[in-house]
Amino acid sequence: MAKKTDYTVPMVEKALQILHFLLENGGAHGTGDIANRLNLPKASVFKILYTLEKEHFVAKDREDRYRLGLGFIPYDAEVRNRWDFTTVTRPIMERAVAAMGESLNLGICADDTIVVLDTVAGEDFYIMRHLIPVAPLYCSAIGKIFLAEYEEEDLDLYLARHELAPRTISTLTTKEALSADLQEVIETGTAHDREEYEYGLTCMAKGVYFQGKLIAGVSLSGPTSRLEHKGMDRLEEVLADVADALAAEPGLGTLLSL
Repeated sequence: MAKKTDYTVPMVEKALQILHFLLENGGAHGTGDIANRLNLPKASVFKILYTLEKEHFVAKDREDRYRLGLGFIPYDAEVRNRWDFTTVTRPIMERAVAAMGESLNLGICADDTIVVLDTVAGEDFYIMRHLIPVAPLYCSAIGKIFLAEYEEEDLDLYLARHELAPRTISTLTTKEALSADLQEVIETGTAHDREEYEYGLTCMAKGVYFQGKLIAGVSLSGPTSRLEHKGMDRLEEVLADVADALAAEPGLGTLLSL
């Protein structure tokens, strides 16, 4: 069998690695820190950051640390204008949030990461207001929905690419523990993040399917004690209704599958 040609450009790949790192980790980071964390040559990281800074995709502070810059704003606005699925999803999610008072998040999987496309906030919760809109697959409820779809070989490849780093004492950090949890997702259709991503935060998620294919996940999140008080079973029923309503919305499946 002929080997598939790889047309990727190494320097572009490195630039994207750096941008993903800045997005996922927040705050400002020095060249050496970025190079060490990504196992990249410091000279290459410096050149890439210098180029990105010239185009305002990163910004450098007085201590020579970098964060994402304002250059992304025009692109964000253009993408939102062209891909305004929220006119369809928002009414569905807002009705559910009004009924049960907890936040709902709609996310997709991109490059082994969950990207939250939209959030409708419920009752005020400090942690929710300060979370960045990306999350690892292994310790997020929506992420587990996608991981549960992986074949054994694909899961092994994912684990080879990513360390199951503990974010809290509840994070699943072994293949055995994660596999057992994913089996529960397969059996119930619901994934749970039991304070695995952030202390005090519990999430549950359902998949949104289009023509039998998983295209997105919708999660309900809030403080653990409040969700338990309201009743996890009741909240899961609300979440299931939201997932079904999103899946049934004409045109949404085609849009999220692009």
